[in-house]
Amino acid sequence: MLSRRQFLQATASAAVLPWLRKPEGSFDFVFFSDTHVGLKNNIPQNQEMFAEMAKSNYAFGINGGDVTEYGWVGEYDNYKQLLKTLPFRVRHIAGNHDVRWSPLGPRAYREGTSDPLYQSFDHKGVHFVLLDSTIPLSHYGHFESEMLRWMEADLAKVGRQVPVLLFTHHWVGRDKIMVDNEVAFKRIIEPYNVKMIFNAHGHSDLLWTWDGLVNTMNKGLYQFSYEKVEIDREKDEIILSRRTKEKPDFSLLRRVSLKADRTKAPIWSVPAVMGREITLPDSLRPAEYRWDDGQWLPLTGTVLATKGLITGHHRLTVRTNQKYIDAGYGRLANEGSASPIQERWFKKLPGGVMSHLKIVGDSLLVSCMDGSLLRLRKKDGTEVWSAKMDGYCHSSPVESEGRIIVGCSDGMVRCFDFLTGKELWKQHTEGPVYASAAVAKGIVGIASGDGTVRGLKLTDGTPVWKATLPKSNSAFIQSPATTDGEKFFMGAWDSHLYAFDVLTGDLAFRDPCCADRSFAFSPAIGGPVIVNDLVVVPANGNVLYAFNRKTGMLAWQTTSPGDKFGYSSPTFDGTQIVCGCLGGMGEFRAVDPKTGQILWTAATGADIYDSSPCIGNGWSAVGSVNGLLSFAALKDGALLGQVQLPTGHVLASAVAENDHVYAASYGDFVAAFQVLKR
Repeated sequence: MLSRRQFLQATASAAVLPWLRKPEGSFDFVFFSDTHVGLKNNIPQNQEMFAEMAKSNYAFGINGGDVTEYGWVGEYDNYKQLLKTLPFRVRHIAGNHDVRWSPLGPRAYREGTSDPLYQSFDHKGVHFVLLDSTIPLSHYGHFESEMLRWMEADLAKVGRQVPVLLFTHHWVGRDKIMVDNEVAFKRIIEPYNVKMIFNAHGHSDLLWTWDGLVNTMNKGLYQFSYEKVEIDREKDEIILSRRTKEKPDFSLLRRVSLKADRTKAPIWSVPAVMGREITLPDSLRPAEYRWDDGQWLPLTGTVLATKGLITGHHRLTVRTNQKYIDAGYGRLANEGSASPIQERWFKKLPGGVMSHLKIVGDSLLVSCMDGSLLRLRKKDGTEVWSAKMDGYCHSSPVESEGRIIVGCSDGMVRCFDFLTGKELWKQHTEGPVYASAAVAKGIVGIASGDGTVRGLKLTDGTPVWKATLPKSNSAFIQSPATTDGEKFFMGAWDSHLYAFDVLTGDLAFRDPCCADRSFAFSPAIGGPVIVNDLVVVPANGNVLYAFNRKTGMLAWQTTSPGDKFGYSSPTFDGTQIVCGCLGGMGEFRAVDPKTGQILWTAATGADIYDSSPCIGNGWSAVGSVNGLLSFAALKDGALLGQVQLPTGHVLASAVAENDHVYAASYGDFVAAFQVLKR
């Protein structure tokens, strides 16, 4: 029998609980991002925010990426210790910091967070889709085609009535385009009841709309900013609130209905081949338009002129009152002899390309980020054969004696028969193989993310030797290797250029490159090139180094007065070194191989990242991140012409032969162009 005191306590609890209890199906979750947990940095700040979150009854949390500072295993260990202080589960998406500098890349992310790169789940009638927008070894954003196909199938199963929340690290729907194929993403989600998109990466507390969809972004959690999201089934709405360092109490940002009531945007398309003018459908009455990622311009009618656009593929976007209506793509045909750059063929690929293209005889070799390796006919792009690997291919294919060698993120080095595409052998490593191989004296020299360099027999992949880099968090190699027949040369993230004996793997020399600065200033992406008696390599610290390839002694070094030497691999045309640079002017330049003196500079007007120049018949071509392919005369750097490639970050390196150039990008394509003499 209850005592009077127990009765009063029970009565009081019964009276209070209905006010505390949420309506059936209601719940709260927390969204934060950019925790940037380091080996020592940002730990107390994140710990403070986690302690604050632990006091609330959140169903779960979602971390929007950049979980760690450099993607190192020790940083994930620190983060996992922080997670133990939370009473609820946290799901994650990867950020560029998680995959850009890590020897293990996405593998370290998966092991450190116990989450896949992308996923979906349901909670009390709401569907959550967590996407991967990262590009391994880069800070740019992209939705890989394989994932978009997965998302399309996932949403089709959910249907058009269930409310959907999307999460991406790199933002979408803002004037500054961060995800190159955001339009393809938007067209997939258009039919569904998507209510909100949660973004990160920008370290800003923002709220905006994209085609009527509410988008939000926080500063980093270590900057004391995060959001509370309430799913209120009684009012049938989402209540979004944010706390910041300046306003630690939650402030209401937006209320959004859960009902499938969003007005769908009209779908239209730009003509596949554009003329001098484009007439928009009568149903569209946009106030503004823009080409590609340019400035928004006012529109008074429905007729747009294409005057001023260069030859190639262009994106047209229109909007009304800051609301995006839609975007489409078309190809602006060559107008007579206005452009010396003529497109000869275009081929769609199963995945994006980040590697260097290779010409072997009458064939073009392409490795893709979906794990495909393709041999195409050089004259028309017809596929001869294709092979599929179990991870993505940042590694470029290399051919020797009828065999093709390529590395893969699944930790394998593989060898394929050039004629048939049959896999001849594979060799396992303990880390992802981002690097490209070099072959000399029947030995394949290639590096792995496990901090080793291996010498393998070309004939059957048998290990001949293994060299280990000095142990550190940045002890790995991703750059293409080169050889002079006696040594393999490779740049590493530990800010050194390495030279290994071809037959034994003995270290010939280890030369510092910007070693007095952060590890990020290193010959890590730009591959070395043999120039007569020199090996030349760029470092992301605005230095181009030339070492004696026999002794390792520094012959010269040079810096750039404009855009900086960085990730782009140098090439040698027999008389001069041509190298791309980092910076807003999009410069690439020629350097005297004897002195390092700059001979000429060509400005493309668009950022170059790690796309390397290729050498044609009297010209050099290089790709910019925004898809601009630029051609400059080798004699003086004068721009000969430019062509706009289809949407997709150009991080891959084109290849040239005589008057033809072949280029590919993250837009899942490869194309051939001919440079006409004028």
